[in-house]
Amino acid sequence: MSDIEEIKEKINRMDYWDSQVLDFNIQYFGDEAKLYIQSYKEYRETEFCWEIKFLRCFKVSYETDAGWVRQRKDIQGFSDVFGREYDVKDTFILPNTTYSAQDIAVSQHSHFLLRAKIIMDNMSIDIICQDIVIAKVQIKEQHFFWDRTR
Repeated sequence: MSDIEEIKEKINRMDYWDSQVLDFNIQYFGDEAKLYIQSYKEYRETEFCWEIKFLRCFKVSYETDAGWVRQRKDIQGFSDVFGREYDVKDTFILPNTTYSAQDIAVSQHSHFLLRAKIIMDNMSIDIICQDIVIAKVQIKEQHFFWDRTR
């Protein structure tokens, strides 16, 4: 297992604040979750991104804006709109995404489990896992759902 302070330092060195979140997926019956964040710190930002792997997950939960109450202005003033009225897969086109990373906090959950809380503009994620691995990966090898070129 990685040292928690080392993980926090790696996350902070990513300089992820307000960076676009490219994808979030859960695999292997919830055992592994991955978060992909655009890398703006280096000149090859369209080729590489950050991949944060959450390994041997005990709990993965998230909340999206599909259930959040919003207000819309119409000719009669403001009215409440319940939930998002579109499917993300149909409207997700870079660079116009509104999913951006705001905060990633990692803490010790128990003597062998870590807890990561991730806040984005339109989503919040809570993960309890045994390990977190951070790496820079090539974007073209990730096969993101929004990539229309594949």
